[in-house]
Amino acid sequence: MRRLIPVLLFTFLLSAVSCVDEASPFTVPYSRVFFRIDISGLDSDLTIFGHKTFVQGRTVGEQTGYGGLLIFRTTDDQLFAYDLCCPHEDNREIKVQPHVNGKAVCPKCGSVFVTMYGLGTVESGPSAEPLQRYTVRKDFSRDGVFVVTN
Repeated sequence: MRRLIPVLLFTFLLSAVSCVDEASPFTVPYSRVFFRIDISGLDSDLTIFGHKTFVQGRTVGEQTGYGGLLIFRTTDDQLFAYDLCCPHEDNREIKVQPHVNGKAVCPKCGSVFVTMYGLGTVESGPSAEPLQRYTVRKDFSRDGVFVVTN
């Protein structure tokens, strides 16, 4: 009986530790993202250290995430993509508003997010989570075209 108690205790501790929830990589509800950015054509107005927002796809099959997309461009070959939904509000109707200083502000809670470094980190405000980031990769089949996905 004395040998059974340590085994049961070890089994209990192991099962308790293995049941810990891992943090979701998504700060807002999941919604599919597939969007093309063409800085040599359709999106040539997306200048260096500039931003653009998209709330719906432009072609069949394009999707813009939960609240829409915020694209921030730092150099010719570097774009960052975020969901427009404020992670503190988790409401697709409440969209952060980008500013020319490389930041975005939630109009409801006042959280300020830094978008120019690719992390969407919280600078100030009640949000405990950064903006939801999406992957941006070059489409090597066409010069100046990037694909945003999650």
